[in-house]
Amino acid sequence: MPGVNAAAMDSVSESAAEVLGGLMLLGGTVLLVFGMAAVLSTWLVVRRIKRSRRLRNGWRQGRLTVRSLAADDAGRRLARLRLMLHRSAEATERTLAAAGTHGRPAGDLPAVAATLARAERTLDEQLRLAEREPDPALKRILAGRLDEQVRRAAALAAELRQTLLLAGDSIGDAQLERASRHLALEADALRTWNHSYTARTGARAATVRRYAEEQ
Repeated sequence: MPGVNAAAMDSVSESAAEVLGGLMLLGGTVLLVFGMAAVLSTWLVVRRIKRSRRLRNGWRQGRLTVRSLAADDAGRRLARLRLMLHRSAEATERTLAAAGTHGRPAGDLPAVAATLARAERTLDEQLRLAEREPDPALKRILAGRLDEQVRRAAALAAELRQTLLLAGDSIGDAQLERASRHLALEADALRTWNHSYTARTGARAATVRRYAEEQ
């Protein structure tokens, strides 16, 4: 019966179309779920990396290490100074944490370390700005100026770590107090230099650029 066969075929075709549509919808839903899961996983990984201080510091030091091998002499010098500063700051943090864990006497050294850390952050910002300086002559001047202060900050941090490590053993309370006062004065002097340097650098940069334009 041709009419019946045609109707049956139409019914089968409709059923097949519905099944196919359902399968496509299901497949699309599954792909969407997997896609959202992949995006969420990636976001969580990136978020964890960004929030991990250790990974951030490692990434930053890796970049500075690469920059320290650059062809630009001044740029290479500035990158090495930043690397020195970061390593010194991390060593001081570790020593402070160890002193607290082992119950070593610290006196006012944690407050001194905080002052020194602020000065180091300011120095790092100045080094970063100097790295971006396009004028080669000015960049060399800035690298020379900052070199002395970075080494000064690193030396103060090393002295602070030494005092922390020896406190309670070969250094008594009176010596610890004297060392704390000395380091506090030096850290304040470094911070004062940073403020003065920031003001001077703006004026010096304008002078160098004006001279270059006149040549």
